Amino acid sequence: MTKSKLGIYQAVAIVVTVMISHIILNLPNHLLNATGSSTILNLIYVFAITFIIFYATVKIFELFPNKDIIDICEYAGGKTIKNIFSIGIIIYLLIISAFVIRIFAGSLVLIYFPNIDIGIVILIFIAITAILNIFGFKTIARASLIILPIILVTMIIIFVSSGSDFIYQRAFPVLRVWSI
Repeated sequence: MTKSKLGIYQAVAIVVTVMISHIILNLPNHLLNATGSSTILNLIYVFAITFIIFYATVKIFELFPNKDIIDICEYAGGKTIKNIFSIGIIIYLLIISAFVIRIFAGSLVLIYFPNIDIGIVILIFIAITAILNIFGFKTIARASLIILPIILVTMIIIFVSSGSDFIYQRAFPVLRVWSI
């Protein structure tokens, strides 16, 4: 097996595409169910906490140049801790991908394909993933780099077109009193 490095633009495109799909499909429904009218306030708090954690992580990684989290685990705890951590990451990624595929397939069945069994949609996703894996990760990364601008332009059009429905007085629960 040959090793090939992923370009920075390809890596960013993959991460942004995954995050955008998560944001569009799951996050708004979850946030509205959990926090109701204070969703925007909750997003500000979560952003601040995430930024602090991100900043701390970047500072920690600066102490270990050219190392990833698994290398740092080996440095901190030895080969046994590295192996346990690696197995934990693999199990975590498998569980998360199973949940994401199930939620995404459920959304597709609910919205577009109500007459098709969800198991068939999940099997189609798994088959497509297996076929794409044969072509290699670089092909997926290049395709993601091509698709990302289309997704971003589409999202901007959707946000601009729905901007007239936004009422800023309802943005925070504190401002709700003033809109009455």
